[in-house]
Amino acid sequence: MSAGIVHFFFVGAFLFAAGAFLVARRRSYGAALAGVPLVFGGAALDLAANSRFAASAQDQVAGQEFAIVVAAFTFAYFALGAMLARLEIPR
Repeated sequence: MSAGIVHFFFVGAFLFAAGAFLVARRRSYGAALAGVPLVFGGAALDLAANSRFAASAQDQVAGQEFAIVVAAFTFAYFALGAMLARLEIPR
């Protein structure tokens, strides 16, 4: 049995929902920004799966290219969250 598009959409929706829950639930900026990579990861997974299983096979790598760009932004947000979490630690 191979994984279909529905499986990818469920995993992407779970990642997106978990990230949105973390962003909404945390009170500090550093902890809230920790959920942003999950949101972007779920969106990138859905876009890559959509391009992989698209009915029109004209541009199959469009979703994968966008997923790489989203991964770069996710790394930048993760670095920002780590910096803010470091600044919130009392000395």
